[in-house]
Amino acid sequence: PKPDEARQAQLIEQRYADVQARKDHFYVLGVPQDAPRDQVKAAFLSLAKVFHPDRLPPTLPHLAQKITSVFEAIREAYEVLYDDARRKAYIQTLQAQQSLPKAPPAPGGATGSARPAPGRPESSPDDLYKMGEVYFRKRDFTTASEHYERAHALEPKATYLAARAWAIYMDPARKADMPKAKQMMLDAVKADPNCDRAHYQLGVIARVEGDMDRAERHFREAVRANSKHLEANQELRLIDMRKKNPPKKGGFFR
Repeated sequence: PKPDEARQAQLIEQRYADVQARKDHFYVLGVPQDAPRDQVKAAFLSLAKVFHPDRLPPTLPHLAQKITSVFEAIREAYEVLYDDARRKAYIQTLQAQQSLPKAPPAPGGATGSARPAPGRPESSPDDLYKMGEVYFRKRDFTTASEHYERAHALEPKATYLAARAWAIYMDPARKADMPKAKQMMLDAVKADPNCDRAHYQLGVIARVEGDMDRAERHFREAVRANSKHLEANQELRLIDMRKKNPPKKGGFFR
């Protein structure tokens, strides 16, 4: 790689380490909690020019998965902090987490997610799914996958299957299971053609793989199933912008 590409590789690795460390949204965007919306947007656009997957030089293909994870974290931070209501709820969540006492270590040093005690009723599938979402946002993909799996075992909804597949796909420790995760998403779409989550995820994967026609088809299916799907609508707007103004060599952000 050229010197500037080596520098970009270093930045991607640093940012990916932050993702793995589950840094909060304010840290990810580099803005204070009281930052105005225009500052949040400016921070997002500045970071997107560096960490959008389109900006990855062809000499760094081994960093494709990492830069995708980094950009997804940046975009998620922007979407939460740009929305005043979501930002307020997020700050409350951070404050609640900081006030929680640390759990004592399990007997014998055992680890893993908590299971219901004997005689205690199992959580509902929806509760398990929501808890999986919490762990996923923390980048705890293993625990998130376990919650999604338990939700799907209790109620075989396509959304739960797609969520588990995404947790597996995004887990750096399970790269060997990526084909399995993609098949699970396809199975979710087969079980429910209106599963917007599965379509969106397959669209992201197709975009990362460079198949923009397949990506667009999945994003449009996601919006057809759920017209308010924020991320899929954003992807389609980017695609439409690219069609009107084809990017020069080097990526979309110029």
